[in-house]
This record gives sequence, C-alpha cells and structure tokens, in this order.
Amino acid sequence: MSPSARGENKLPIVTPNRLPIYLTTDKFELDIRTLKTSQRIGMPLDTNLVKQCTRSVNEAIEDAAINGATTLDGQALAVGGYSAPGLLNAPNAESNNITAAAWTTTPVGSTVFAEVQAAIGKLQANKKFGPYRLYVGTAIGNALDTDYNATNNAQGLTIRQRLLQIEALQAVRVADLLPNGTDAAPRIGAKVALVQMTSDVIDMVVGQMPTVIPWTSLDGFHIHNLVMAILIPRVRSDYDGNSGIWVGTTA
Repeated sequence: MSPSARGENKLPIVTPNRLPIYLTTDKFELDIRTLKTSQRIGMPLDTNLVKQCTRSVNEAIEDAAINGATTLDGQALAVGGYSAPGLLNAPNAESNNITAAAWTTTPVGSTVFAEVQAAIGKLQANKKFGPYRLYVGTAIGNALDTDYNATNNAQGLTIRQRLLQIEALQAVRVADLLPNGTDAAPRIGAKVALVQMTSDVIDMVVGQMPTVIPWTSLDGFHIHNLVMAILIPRVRSDYDGNSGIWVGTTA
C-alpha cells in the first residue's frame, strides 16, 4: 500500500442554501464640548454607554441565533427569498409538545427527565449522537433548580443536576430570549431547545466581531460611533434533511 495513492475527493454532504449577510449595529455619540471638558479638568469619560451599545449588539446576535434574524419591525429578514433562521425555526428541526406544568409551575423531575430522553432519542434517530446542550428560558431555568423529587430526594439532586447525569448532555443553559410562555398577545408556549453542539448542526458566519467605528460630523462638533458586527447564525441539515436540533413547546 503506497501512501501516495489517490484518495477519495470528499465534500460535505449537506443541503445547499444561501444566507443573507447583514449588519447588527447600535450607535452612540459624543459632543466636542464633553470631550474638551474632560480633557480640561482631567475627568475620565463615562464609558458605560459604549458597553451598553456593545451589549445590545451581542443580545441582538443571540436573539438571531435563537429566534432567527428579523428586521427592525420584527418581521423575518429575507433577501431574495433567503432567510437566516435560528434554533426555534430551523428547517427540519425535530419538535414535540412538552408538559407545561412539569417544566414550569409545578416541576416534576421524572417527567422532565423522560421528555429530555425522548428528545435525545429523536436526535439519535437522525444520527446526531451529541454532545448536546439544552437551552431553556428563565422561568424554566428557575424550575429546574428545584428538587428532582420533592417527597423523596435521598440523593439531594435538583432537576438540573439529574439531567446532567445523562452522559450525552453536556450542559443546561438559560437563555432569556427563549419564549417563556408568558407573553400576553400573541401568546405562545414556552420553548426549550436541545442542540447537538457541532458545526454541521449550527455555526456562526463571522464577517466582523463587534467593533466600535468612529467618525466626525461635518461641522466637527460631534463624534459619531457605531458598534457593528457581522455574525450570522447558520443552521444546517444533512442531505437527507436530518437536523441535530429538537424544539419542545408547552401547550
């Protein structure tokens, strides 16, 4: 056997698709009087505004990764018929209804555990064997910190700790941008997402990390600042339409 023998020219077998490339931005300004006063009396500028704008951009990127990219008025972003969906509206994602009360108001550890195991079974049927992460909203995250078995909890485990005993489950993460099921109108159920954490399931197209870009107004009296990022979520399926994402929704 010669190591110089030609091998198979492999390409990833995935569903072809196009992705709109968009900017995620926020803006703040500083006037020349504030800058000169800071220089004259030696008082440092408050940089909290820069941090807040950067957080806003990061939260918008997280929102796009979870709920899909949208326009300023909340409509799904689409360019030439192509969109940038997130975890909750990913094409080919597996889905199930989950027991609302067991996950929220009256937590039942055995029910939550069984429904997560069923979700893992669905992804394994798609040949997605992990490792997985479970993403939940804040209300469900609080519920998962209650006792796994309120009446007989000899092991002293919370529901979250019991879930993490599943070998393939890498982590349980709270994401406050997931629907909690408390929106007045239109009311939708709380949602959880189980995701195989590999790049053939979801990754980010990185064009520009969050960066502050300054420029001066024409009159020279204002310094405009734009916090800009190009980070686009890309959910993926294999050629047979199998996804590594499962979404559970309370009724």
